[in-house]
Amino acid sequence: MIKRTLLLSTALAALASATHAVTTEVIITVTRQPLPVSKVGQAVAVLDDKDIETYQSVYLADLMTHTPSLTLTRNGGPGSAASASIRGAGADHTLYLLDGIRLNDPSQVGGGTNLGLVATDDAARIEVLRGPLSTLWGSGALGGVISITSRESQAPLEATVAVEGYDDYGSVRAAVGGKTGRLTWRLFGNAVTDDGISTFAGGSEADAFTQTNLAAKGSLAVTDNVTVRAFSTYSRSRNDYDGYPAPLYAFADTDEFGRTATRLSAVALEHRFAKGEQVLSLSESQANRHDYFNDGSQFIARGGIQSADYHLLYRLSDATRLLGGVAYERDTMRIASPASWDPNPTPLSVSVTTSSVYGQITQNVGPATIAVSARHDDSSSFGALDIVQASVAAPVGPFRLHASAGTGIKAPSLYQLYSDYGHAGLVPENGVTIDAGADYITANGRIGITVFTRTVRDLIAFQYDNCTPTQVYGCYGSIDRSRASGVELTGAYGIGAWTIRGDYSFLNTRNESANLPGKALAHAPEQSGGVDIDYRATERLSLGVGLRHVGDSFDNAANTRLLKAYDLVDLRASYTVNDRLRLYGRIENAGDSRYETASFYGQPGRRVWLGVNARVF
Repeated sequence: MIKRTLLLSTALAALASATHAVTTEVIITVTRQPLPVSKVGQAVAVLDDKDIETYQSVYLADLMTHTPSLTLTRNGGPGSAASASIRGAGADHTLYLLDGIRLNDPSQVGGGTNLGLVATDDAARIEVLRGPLSTLWGSGALGGVISITSRESQAPLEATVAVEGYDDYGSVRAAVGGKTGRLTWRLFGNAVTDDGISTFAGGSEADAFTQTNLAAKGSLAVTDNVTVRAFSTYSRSRNDYDGYPAPLYAFADTDEFGRTATRLSAVALEHRFAKGEQVLSLSESQANRHDYFNDGSQFIARGGIQSADYHLLYRLSDATRLLGGVAYERDTMRIASPASWDPNPTPLSVSVTTSSVYGQITQNVGPATIAVSARHDDSSSFGALDIVQASVAAPVGPFRLHASAGTGIKAPSLYQLYSDYGHAGLVPENGVTIDAGADYITANGRIGITVFTRTVRDLIAFQYDNCTPTQVYGCYGSIDRSRASGVELTGAYGIGAWTIRGDYSFLNTRNESANLPGKALAHAPEQSGGVDIDYRATERLSLGVGLRHVGDSFDNAANTRLLKAYDLVDLRASYTVNDRLRLYGRIENAGDSRYETASFYGQPGRRVWLGVNARVF
């Protein structure tokens, strides 16, 4: 453990000698307004189009591991249920956005996102904000926000095709679009097939995964100041998994499987004026899941979100900006468990509505930028709730100093409220995070450090006490409390044809619930980090290696099941044949490490991928 720590610390210390040219400042939009990173008081990592091309990841979960303080929990291979933890926060404490629309599934147990079913697809940019941003985005943004921006066409007519894979797994992507006059449009399709690995780590039967994605996106500039934007995505997948068959009811190979279909559509009307802009957006999403079990029983779930959001950005002066809006959201869930002994059960169908008002004032004071935001939610499930957040960013010579303090919330899910194990009196989980840091930036590179502390109250957990007489198998309750603190180091530099990027995180977590005082939080490794080294051998050939370390952690709240530390090595290469054709390949987990992110669930070993990307026109 000490040797690994020294290795990561030494690699990151070298980043102080950065010599990679920084020509333009990164602009982010996860803050609901375009802002340079230098004016944002929180820690943000950005993966741009070049990064996505370099890392070559098919799945968003794998791509996210190249950002600081983020670790994965995955119940098996591709397509299996997966979640990301930022700074040790809970699985449902990260909010995922696609072009500004949340990707939650209200029928999930925690009401969050199954990251295992989210492919990189047509992403052009991904922003990962570490820390809460619930004042602007609402529930779910307690530990962090991951914002995905899909591509837009840049030429009058363009089309690309990419094929990659090897042996028993592969992916095909195709896109066509154009930008002519006032109209911009793009169509995208993707298909993934994977013969998989055994979900049960001790099994021999491979569990396959297939997925198809279709997306359409367009914008029309009705006038010079008014634009209509719309997009729609549809995904269909099937994943095999293992279970607990009779008579032993022990984890083993089974032929159980599930089917999932998701749809997300949104339309927005944007109006720009001299002092700012206003946006009215409407969106609807639906996720349908159907699981088939060995005993003949099934589980059918449908979750939906309908939302409306009015958003205003107004510049009072060059130094003062106002941001505010109102939002309405209706979450629905319908679940049923048909079986041979009960083929037509009465489904549980419930819904929750939330009305919100939010606002932020951003003030420049000399070179410093101060932002204060607030939000008021009124929910049909938990009533009224008010939260606030403040941040400051200030350049001081070659340094960028930043600090923030604020509240993040996670509303109880419909399943936690109204299922057979539910409790209608649950209140939102709420966490207060304080962080501060500094980035040392020159014309040649950067290195940064951030320290943070987070306290979360009213954590929802499963319990066996204080349940109703009919809840003989337990129920949910707002019973837990936790603390987390840590240090994050980040950096990037280049020297000649070499580029090096790295991160290291030290995390200390404690469960402060009455029955588990002092225990570490589950799936929160004390140490994690990685280094990516890329070398441009020639103008056409690029080579790269990624090293990732995840330290020991626990799989359960009682800290009785240890997940051992593991190290992963990825190798990658890319060769540009001409301005239309690129060949690439990678070896994932080149060392063929055997590891678990959840007890008894298998993870892929060494995998080779070969690909070709062609610009048709």
